[in-house]
Amino acid sequence: MPLNICFIHTPCHGLNDDRLEPPLGLIYIASASQAQGYKVNLVDLSSYAVDELDSRIPDGYEVYAFSTYTVNYWLTCQLADIVRRRNPQSILVAGGPHASALPNEVVADGFDFVFTGESETSFIMALESLVKGEKPPQIIVGIPPDPLDQLPFPNYDLVDLSSYSREVNNHQCVSILSSRGCPHRCTFCNSNIMGAGKPIRFRTPGNVVDEIRFIKEKYNIRHFRFQDDIFTINIKRIRELTPWLKAEEIVYRCFSRTNNFSPEMAALLKSSGCAHVSFGIETGSPKLLSKHSMNKGQTPKQIENALNNAYNAGIKSRVFLIVGFPEETDKTIEETLFLMKNCHWDEFSVYPLIAYPGTPLHDRPEDFGITYIDRNYSKYLQIGRSLQAGFTIRTKDFDELKVREWRDYVITELVADGRTWAGNSQGFK
Repeated sequence: MPLNICFIHTPCHGLNDDRLEPPLGLIYIASASQAQGYKVNLVDLSSYAVDELDSRIPDGYEVYAFSTYTVNYWLTCQLADIVRRRNPQSILVAGGPHASALPNEVVADGFDFVFTGESETSFIMALESLVKGEKPPQIIVGIPPDPLDQLPFPNYDLVDLSSYSREVNNHQCVSILSSRGCPHRCTFCNSNIMGAGKPIRFRTPGNVVDEIRFIKEKYNIRHFRFQDDIFTINIKRIRELTPWLKAEEIVYRCFSRTNNFSPEMAALLKSSGCAHVSFGIETGSPKLLSKHSMNKGQTPKQIENALNNAYNAGIKSRVFLIVGFPEETDKTIEETLFLMKNCHWDEFSVYPLIAYPGTPLHDRPEDFGITYIDRNYSKYLQIGRSLQAGFTIRTKDFDELKVREWRDYVITELVADGRTWAGNSQGFK
């Protein structure tokens, strides 16, 4: 008989709002399991206080599946201990970014099986083995679904959609993945942990629009957030997709890169309902952008052009900045501020550099001039309550205190320049 599975999403109490949106990765795997006849339950513990968590975890499931994130992994381990104590015969499995980056450590922490990377296919295969009485390996390498159209749509009946706060244009939105993977290998990016070395795959326009129509009809939601690492990675694909989106009369936001955000790209997005685009700028320093320690693959001129193209098309933009890369100096900070103050854009966030497990910066810090990394992963918070963040890196030239000073200075300067801190923006959470 099929197994009963409980998927558990761990809260992150350091965030201003850790119930922005449903846990899409877990919902995908839960939906794939459900489509194969397994009984599933998804318990999203975000927004619940620590002393409420125990009572929110149900008993009686044969498999408990946890998605792991570095900053709250310690709490995931506590939740797993609760499950193990109350359900000693149950199987505990882990997946997600932290488990994908450090599978051996996660196995050592008491999880029976650990899945790395995209795991819909491998999770179903492991369940089938368990049903047959066979034992899968403890560490199971994910098999990326291809084609993506074969996956069932995320079943949002598994959660209470009305309880989430993410918005586009002051309307509740739902996130959609129209592609998976990223061809770029930025040294600091933990998105690559789930798909490193795997080719980018696209859903067909008809499949994407079928999901949009389904959500519009069932949940009366017409605002969307494309969660693709880079929605605009391929201009040919955007030319094909945007007429479909335009016909649906939706409003959406997406993520892009500056090195391919042409006037044509901006116009196509605007014509199809794009109201907001986010760019990973990281720095405006030509020196840092050219360094292997970042491996960003963009230039200040490309940054300027992309931001101006979005502005000219009437699309609001958000920039993500990072301070504290190796070889950062007061001068490189000023270069970033000069570029940002002389471009058109609307909102910003500033993160300290964090060397997430699984990234080259974390796994080979000496190659990049990093002399110390704080391995207390509970500090690995990009932006938290009251602008809290994790300052965890030292080089021969600066320490954590200097990174904190740089971040505070950049925020102060950009706010004084009339720019909006993303945490205070309206309609685009």
